[in-house]
Amino acid sequence: MPNHSRWWIFSLLLFALVGCGPQTYEVEHTDYKAPPPADDGLVDDTLDEKKPEFAPALVDRRPLEGWLMNQSGAVIRLDLPLIKSESDLQTLFPSYKAALHLADQNWKGHLDFLPSVNLLDGRAKQFDDGLYAAIDLAWFKGEKDQIESHAKLVERLLAKVGPQSAAAAYLAAGLTLGGQETSAANRAARDKWIADFKANPALSKPIGFYTWNDDLKRCWRFMRFFQQSLKEDLPEAKDLVAALSSDAALRADYDKHTKFFGKLSNPLSRASFSDLIGVDTSSVASLTQWRRTAGLRSEGVAFFPPSTSRETELFQKLFPLGVPDGANLMKELVTAIRSGRVDLTPSPASGWYDHQVYALETLLLPSKSEETQKLLLTKAYKKRMLEAFQALITKRRETHVRQLKAEAAKSAEMRPPPRPKSFAPRLRVEPCPTFYIRTARSYAFLENFLLASLGEETLKSLHGLKADGERPLDLAAELAAQRDLFYGLYLLSCDDIGLAPKLANMELANVDECYSRAEAWVAKVAEEPDLADDTRVVVPIYIDPQRSTMRLWATLGVRLTRLRTSYVRPPSIKPATGDGAWEPVKGEELEGREVLIAVDEFAEVEVPTLSPPTREEFRKLCDTHRTKEKIIAALREGKW
Repeated sequence: MPNHSRWWIFSLLLFALVGCGPQTYEVEHTDYKAPPPADDGLVDDTLDEKKPEFAPALVDRRPLEGWLMNQSGAVIRLDLPLIKSESDLQTLFPSYKAALHLADQNWKGHLDFLPSVNLLDGRAKQFDDGLYAAIDLAWFKGEKDQIESHAKLVERLLAKVGPQSAAAAYLAAGLTLGGQETSAANRAARDKWIADFKANPALSKPIGFYTWNDDLKRCWRFMRFFQQSLKEDLPEAKDLVAALSSDAALRADYDKHTKFFGKLSNPLSRASFSDLIGVDTSSVASLTQWRRTAGLRSEGVAFFPPSTSRETELFQKLFPLGVPDGANLMKELVTAIRSGRVDLTPSPASGWYDHQVYALETLLLPSKSEETQKLLLTKAYKKRMLEAFQALITKRRETHVRQLKAEAAKSAEMRPPPRPKSFAPRLRVEPCPTFYIRTARSYAFLENFLLASLGEETLKSLHGLKADGERPLDLAAELAAQRDLFYGLYLLSCDDIGLAPKLANMELANVDECYSRAEAWVAKVAEEPDLADDTRVVVPIYIDPQRSTMRLWATLGVRLTRLRTSYVRPPSIKPATGDGAWEPVKGEELEGREVLIAVDEFAEVEVPTLSPPTREEFRKLCDTHRTKEKIIAALREGKW
């Protein structure tokens, strides 16, 4: 049996991507000192820092009233004006569609609605959830002759170890939790495994999209049970290692199952039973040396090891014995990323999650973006991007929660057309090209991995899931479309601010097609069905069994805010016909533009329970209490 007493003392159970058993860490400090406020150090950019080079050939694809525009030397200022009394801008909505409807209803003709990073990522979130759910379920249940089910693999191991093995009750318990009632020679031992697992709701209670249907609930319980850590020298572990070492075909199939999720989510956080083959588990010194050589931070072994993440590793170092009063995990993470202690750049071992989070980096570190010379950001806007980072990383973790995003008129005399009366930035999406390109590349990484591991035929046979059934496109088609949409958004955003796209050689087969598709999608954003889905999510980030408390990251809803854009260095123009020279727009011709964007409301809350809320429970609580302050107060009571 698992060493429960030790688990309860030392476990962090970083719920989304971290392991579930005893762990040892190198503690960085013992006297905790809270980090500065999350927005500490944010200041307005200064114009003398911005010196983009003028590129005569970099012409905006959209002529303006018969004039060509070149924004390569321009700098655009982004700011959030103070909102004093507009109550509609404080209202929380369950979906982006609802916020967009309010914008259309109350501000149409006065303020345009600009698709924000949050909205575009929120649309991607629906696809991500559906894809992960479909892939997880395909491995759990099996997919024709293309994917052997996890249950079938466990059955083979059960037959291999034999009914009298100490591992038989363990394997039978997992199969039973997965919906396949399986007897064992020692039925009492099997039932104790099941009872101990169910007694820990932080581990056993399905959350996220795993509440969509009974199959996903069974998948959650099966996989979470087999993610539990066992001590390497337990009889169960020894018998499983012996079984795998004696059957090369079984070991190869087991490795295929375990290693798949090291790429679909992230590198595995602890050893599998296959990793223990040839290791002297009776010697503490040998085990310690082996873990050090293998780069493992966690003790124990798991049948299906969970994944790790950069934030998990940070919190393991900082808080091995619990989160001190006054600590804020999101502030710790933000501080560590800004200081360079946490580097989000994916490594060769990284999985899809690392690539997804890397796309968020420049929301905190705009100086590392491609567009840094083109945008002058105020402190208020940088704080808005910080809030976007908090919401988007919460949503990414929740996806991985089980395992751990005009033709110019011609003139006969070739005279220039009348000069436009004024010039304002013409943004079609929030200008974050680096976020869009990194998100596109995360989907390209995922596509390459899934094609290599599952094959195109399998992807075409699967459909992403949603709460009420399947998504219409097959996974192969929808994943390619999602990848190309974000490539297109990157190209669109580059065009909006006068930035030359930086694509790798042969990275994109058809640039114009991706651009056009994104342009068409943005023009009809109000018709996007995924934006009508409830976007509110909650995910446990840290569990403290000693205090019976849990830290949650949550997005409480969508609200509208104003974004002010203006040129602080002007674009250049010339007539669309003839051979005129580029000339900068005069200062008196420049004007600002305000738009509405939809943003997420984030919160970190400590709750007095070890039973996390499901999506349905959390959303009902939000609907009941409606404001940020009241929702947080209700969460702190732990009643859902």
